[in-house]
Amino acid sequence: MNVHSIRFRLTVWYAALLALMLIIFGGGVYVGLARYLKAKASDQLAFQARQIAETWLQRMNETGEEYVVDEIDEHLSPRATHRFIRLTRADGSVLYQSDPPRDGRFDPANVPPARPPYREGIREQHWPGDVDLLIYALPASVPGAGTFLIEVGAPYNQIERTLQGLAFTFAVILPLAMILAIGSGYLLMKRALRPIDDITSAAESITSRNLSERLPVPGTGDEVERLSRTLNRMIERLERSFRQIAQFTADASHELRTPLTILRGELEVTLRQNALAPATREILESMLEETDRLSETVEKLMILSRLDSGQLKLEWQWFDLAELCRDTVEQMRLLAEDKEIELDCFAPPRLEVKADPSRLRQILINLIDNAIKCTPSGGSVRVRLTQQADRAFIEVTDTGQGIPADAVPHIFDRFYRVDEARSRESGGSGLGLAITKMLCELHGGRIDVESRLGEGTRFRVTIPIGGIHQGG
Repeated sequence: MNVHSIRFRLTVWYAALLALMLIIFGGGVYVGLARYLKAKASDQLAFQARQIAETWLQRMNETGEEYVVDEIDEHLSPRATHRFIRLTRADGSVLYQSDPPRDGRFDPANVPPARPPYREGIREQHWPGDVDLLIYALPASVPGAGTFLIEVGAPYNQIERTLQGLAFTFAVILPLAMILAIGSGYLLMKRALRPIDDITSAAESITSRNLSERLPVPGTGDEVERLSRTLNRMIERLERSFRQIAQFTADASHELRTPLTILRGELEVTLRQNALAPATREILESMLEETDRLSETVEKLMILSRLDSGQLKLEWQWFDLAELCRDTVEQMRLLAEDKEIELDCFAPPRLEVKADPSRLRQILINLIDNAIKCTPSGGSVRVRLTQQADRAFIEVTDTGQGIPADAVPHIFDRFYRVDEARSRESGGSGLGLAITKMLCELHGGRIDVESRLGEGTRFRVTIPIGGIHQGG
């Protein structure tokens, strides 16, 4: 998963926001329920305290203390209801104190006695080893008997069990809800961003040779649709610009071919004259050399313009690539011998491929010529042809000075030269490798380069043996 993708960041943001909201909601529910249960229990305890005061204590002068005690035990049943009830006189003596509940959860004798002055209110009674109690205290004035403090309490653990159950529910349900919500949100964002993935894939497949293609336009009516239409209009403008540049290059190259041909012919005729002074002959030979170099550059520009515009079509056919490699090496051997460079070819007896033989020959000539130019006298150039599965591999290795590491990524750029001075001397235009790469890609293949300074360079061409569909 790409942690820098919009989908991932939106999911993380959504998960964090959802988690924060659920935590706030759960905390609010927990605190609210705790207050509600405590208030509810306090109301019940206050109701029972008032019931004792108004129903039995107020008539104690008539009924007697024993009657009050009996009525409390009979009607409120502290042992069965797990209540704590205590009636304390103004002098601190106890009129009534409930017995321990049947489950023995707490001992009323452990509840500290109340101290005058008596005040009405709710309190929590804590002590180690026993159950905490919530106690409501109510002072009551009894005619003829003085003031009494009525204390009614209930175990607080009932509220705690309810809150613990709620906390457990939150601990189980909320993570599940978060997982479900995050998963649903991720899938929803994935579906919403799928058009962008389609646009990205389509945009990556568009090059200078297929600018007529357009990005898919989702009919969603949102920002993605507007983005697609905007990008398509931009690609359309780029296509027009590329066509104009390609047309200009083709026209300029075509217009330059005729005067260059005439100039070359006139220079050759002039050089045939015997009466030329040595200095004049040297100048004319230099002009002829520059004319040949310019003619070669024009021819390469015409090829590039045809490649850019898609006008260059391959002539697909089955042929023996091994024989083509051997023939091309023999064709280039004289050039290698002039520089005292050893040129060898290693190829199987036969290797049938479906491709354009003239264009593969052009690839080989470009690579071998480049290797010879970059290799000093006494070096060697090796051409090796191999096969692996449905791929054919052509390797051209030299023992030249190599290519600097920072120049390797740019070696296939147009007009790029590793060494400007050497390239000028050797006649390089900086277009041969660019053409070679485009021809490889036109065959459905690729070209890679490995080089070390002082050790040499290896170019590796990979092409499918059975050709590609676009060639028929």
